[in-house]
Amino acid sequence: MPSTYIDLCNQVLRRLNEVEIAVGDFPNVRGVQALVKDAVKAAIAQVNQAEYEWPFNAAEHTETLVVGQSEYTWPTYFKVSDWNSFQLQKNASLGIGYKSMKPIDRDTWYSQHRDADYEAGSAGRGVPEMVFQGHGNGFGVTPSPDKAYSIRFRYYQNYSDLINHDDVTRIPESFDTVIIDGALYHLYMFKDNIESSQAAFMTFERGIKNLQSLYINNFEYISDTRVRF
Repeated sequence: MPSTYIDLCNQVLRRLNEVEIAVGDFPNVRGVQALVKDAVKAAIAQVNQAEYEWPFNAAEHTETLVVGQSEYTWPTYFKVSDWNSFQLQKNASLGIGYKSMKPIDRDTWYSQHRDADYEAGSAGRGVPEMVFQGHGNGFGVTPSPDKAYSIRFRYYQNYSDLINHDDVTRIPESFDTVIIDGALYHLYMFKDNIESSQAAFMTFERGIKNLQSLYINNFEYISDTRVRF
């Protein structure tokens, strides 16, 4: 299980030889302890921003469609979707089985499907077969649903700010040191300790690269691209 917010803060404070935070004092700390809380959050944000598809941010969402409604908003903390994962869910009472949905461009919906979806109005046009990127923070389906179908899709979450002492980050506990090095970098920058901040930043960057090597830079297969002349 990932470390709690207070555990991460106290690990940083121990590295600085500063007084640790007690649970009861956590919401109202000041001085260096307050700075550590901000630094930990900043480090977590940087790790999460380093990649769109960290596997520890993977999530799945089920959306119940509204009859006649084509466009929907993304879930909370949404970052990026896996467009090939959209699937109409089996529902015996509605007489449908599982069915993968085809991703299309938004412009294709505009030119080939939007008018028909709008003409159908609140009655809907049929069983949705395609999905597209919405105009803004969301997605759309077409044909517009004529019943309350459910669809499921996979996506990657953005980070969420830690607030309470027992809040946890999704970054695995084995990489707490990466967060701590990132927090130290921010703290040394605040104190104008350039030499220490540069050293901490280099260690922080190496930690992120190790995360990328472990979780991102892997290949399921390799193709031979040589051409015989």
